[in-house]
Amino acid sequence: MSPRPPMLAVAIEPARLAAAIVDSSGAVLVRDRVAMPTRDVWRSLERLVRRVNAAAPDSGEAYDRVAASCVGPVDEQAGTVSPPYVPAWNSFALREHLEELTERPVTVASAGAAAAEAERRTGEARDTKSYLFVVADATVDSACIVDGRRIRGAHGNAGSIAHITVDPEGLACWCGSKGCLEPYLSSIALEAEMNRPLRRANPSTIERAGIMLGRAIASMCATVDVDTVFVTGGVIDAFGDDLLDVARRELLTRTRLSNLEGLRLIEPVEHISPLQRAAALLTPMPSASESSATAR
Repeated sequence: MSPRPPMLAVAIEPARLAAAIVDSSGAVLVRDRVAMPTRDVWRSLERLVRRVNAAAPDSGEAYDRVAASCVGPVDEQAGTVSPPYVPAWNSFALREHLEELTERPVTVASAGAAAAEAERRTGEARDTKSYLFVVADATVDSACIVDGRRIRGAHGNAGSIAHITVDPEGLACWCGSKGCLEPYLSSIALEAEMNRPLRRANPSTIERAGIMLGRAIASMCATVDVDTVFVTGGVIDAFGDDLLDVARRELLTRTRLSNLEGLRLIEPVEHISPLQRAAALLTPMPSASESSATAR
């Protein structure tokens, strides 16, 4: 079977916009990115995509589809996104705008969904049928794979733990509620609270983050019945084993069901970029023979 044409991948994060042309194997052929502007976000993304198109190799085949990941919440069916810290993009029609710009079909999903899909295609979850994947970065995003398929829910946000209540009378969240996991684990919220970079966090802040992460994971795993959790992102890089050890201890006290006795909390060794994650939304799962070859 001949390889599929390349695709355009777009990744929207609180701090930056990125776009790339990615081939069917997941290799990035050309990429570009810009810092998140304070206004005219769509115009900046439009210019970015045009630059990537202009930089594509003349000998290369044109891409035939577009995958866009955006920090949640999203509405996959409507193709709209509402990324926090981008107030102008409340229910922004990202799919419609990208389809008009590129004249190609566009798939939109959350950054957590893209990360979870990428992990089972090229990461450490290749042999794991059911798992939760958490990205603790500028914001908290996650998604859940159950029995080999990503659960989506009504809008595409199923498996998100950012707004699970971990402390009913706790910190205020950007969503308007109190006690969500987000303000305890996202770098934007933590650095605003501490008024210092993550690397200068005191032990009590790290311990609190680990406890809250453990609580949220315990609630999600008890609900969807998964026994493996992958956790990655800038906050995990900064806090390291100190945070993960606390989260594991918290899990031991909160996962008493027999089906959760072997619950594993894993930090993936390999880093998959946001653009490669976005591309994974359109990358077919490898066949059994391909998976075996990769394992060898």
